Amino acid sequence: MKSDMRLLFYGDSIFLAGLKAELATTTDEDRALHLLTLPIDAPDPLQRIHEYHPQAIFFDLGAPDQPAFAIPLLRQQPGLLLIGLHPGAADVLILSGQTATAGRLADLLAMIRREVITP
Repeated sequence: MKSDMRLLFYGDSIFLAGLKAELATTTDEDRALHLLTLPIDAPDPLQRIHEYHPQAIFFDLGAPDQPAFAIPLLRQQPGLLLIGLHPGAADVLILSGQTATAGRLADLLAMIRREVITP
């Protein structure tokens, strides 16, 4: 049985449209891809995102309007990935709502060093 993968493209730049078109041509035997574009000026983007329930949201790092809802959305849906792509470079910014507990200063420093923290 195929599982669904829902990807949302925030914005209507040519770069994101091209990425969406390329992904639409890919086939995955294990997953059915569902692709949706949400224009930057869409009313109530958080509601639309909640209704669509994507696993990842792509946005254009070169666009003037960045998703202002990013932090609240990641707090509500920590498993969601926000993936910012820059059309003129190979830069990819991946934001995740993954959290960790930092009860001590050493825990915070370990996070900065990207070390694993054990509770």
